[in-house]
Amino acid sequence: MPSLLYYALVIGVVLAVPAVLTLVIQYIVLGTLSHRNSCKQKVASSTKPSQNHRVYYAGFFHPYPNAGGGGERVLWTMIKAIQEKYPFIVSVIYSGDNIDRDALLGNVKAKFGLDINPNTVYIVELKWRSWVDHKYPRLTLMMQSIGSLMLAAEAIHQFVPDVFIDTVGYAFTYPLVNLLSSNIPIIAYTHYPTISSDMQTMVSSRESGFNNDPRIAASPTLTSLKSAYYRMLAHAYAFSGSFADMVMTNSSWTHGHIVKLFDLPRTTNVVYPPCDTAALAEFSLENRQKVIMSLAQFRPEKNHSLQVEAFAKFLKEHPRYKAPEKYPLLVMIGGARNIEDEARAESLRQLAKSLEVSSQVYVIVNAPWSQVQLWLKHSSIGIHTMRDEHFGINIVEMMAAGLLTIAHNSAGPKLDIISPAIGANKNFPVGMVATTADEFAQMIACAIGANDSVEKALRSAARIAATTKFSEAAFSMAFCRRFTPVVRWLDSQSHE
Repeated sequence: MPSLLYYALVIGVVLAVPAVLTLVIQYIVLGTLSHRNSCKQKVASSTKPSQNHRVYYAGFFHPYPNAGGGGERVLWTMIKAIQEKYPFIVSVIYSGDNIDRDALLGNVKAKFGLDINPNTVYIVELKWRSWVDHKYPRLTLMMQSIGSLMLAAEAIHQFVPDVFIDTVGYAFTYPLVNLLSSNIPIIAYTHYPTISSDMQTMVSSRESGFNNDPRIAASPTLTSLKSAYYRMLAHAYAFSGSFADMVMTNSSWTHGHIVKLFDLPRTTNVVYPPCDTAALAEFSLENRQKVIMSLAQFRPEKNHSLQVEAFAKFLKEHPRYKAPEKYPLLVMIGGARNIEDEARAESLRQLAKSLEVSSQVYVIVNAPWSQVQLWLKHSSIGIHTMRDEHFGINIVEMMAAGLLTIAHNSAGPKLDIISPAIGANKNFPVGMVATTADEFAQMIACAIGANDSVEKALRSAARIAATTKFSEAAFSMAFCRRFTPVVRWLDSQSHE
């Protein structure tokens, strides 16, 4: 019979395997001590933080810092807040946009009006972004999550930060960061859950949509397989998210899902994203043109086609508004991240043509912020059609600018933004909601046909709601309130 020593050796080997694997992963990802010191010296020599305090390095995992969307406004407002309150912290941005620091900060100024000090910003170029960019034909969420792990491994290999801040929502990277060093605090700003109970319900109920192909919805067998896949993914996502030390969510809807998944209720807080409300609130509420404006990136989930269909239905039901008389325009402005987004914008032009409304539909891609502001200043109505929009920064911007805003009756717009809560009269509306093309067409008709007194009251109420709840100042204050304990923890570690 095997001796006691034999069993002891077997148990020892089994217990040693995880530790050995951890050391191997740490060596592969982190590299040698000489490599890590070389990377740190490279960043230190390229930046000039305040020397009145120990310098810390905050690594922002945001592979698309030049995209120009709401997520990027969060990123750069966060960095601006850190620069103003903690000048001894260097913001290291893990970027896959292949753009140098000065050009990137110039774009930030043009798109968001934010002056970022280059002395405390460093760009780490990522070569493996294709892992998350790739259009996986099947198992998309799982493959992109695995891809985010590969991208995070490359990021940490190039520079090991003092604090890891994920501003995109790649929760599957958190266990890796924790495995590499348990002394790196993990902060997450989550715009939307990678997988939610709403998505699982859509699949199980066999409802086709952006995340559920009609062929799968039509098949009971495929629906069962996809439901099992989603359940597995949800468990993995919940496990990964539990490694975060602090989580900020952008809306009540996202907060509810994240608390349920990550099970971190005490360290999860709603921090509404920053909106450029101060400048927009200066626009006059008078003499608006009959322009229905949309402001959203040309991503598939934004559902721009619903806007074109609703506008066409409105014109069909109210032919007096068709060209060439005094007709309204639908102007869709948005950023394009890649050639697929560009093609999506072109498909909207073709859809407008097929519905015979092309003369009244404009599609404007990658407009500078100054041009966006001109449209916000003169437009009359705002429209946003994404279902389960996690928040909707652009909706707030339209409200602050004084537009009569119509949003999808779900998630963030329904729970946080288009919610009647103004002054003493808590039932006064600040916008309109709709779900189908018919409903959006009806809301467009209501907005265009509103009399002057009702119109002015709605515009004023919307502006007050936007400027008091969703300003850049409110975001910076809320973010710093959550970030300060992390800085204090870093101080305590440095004194040990």
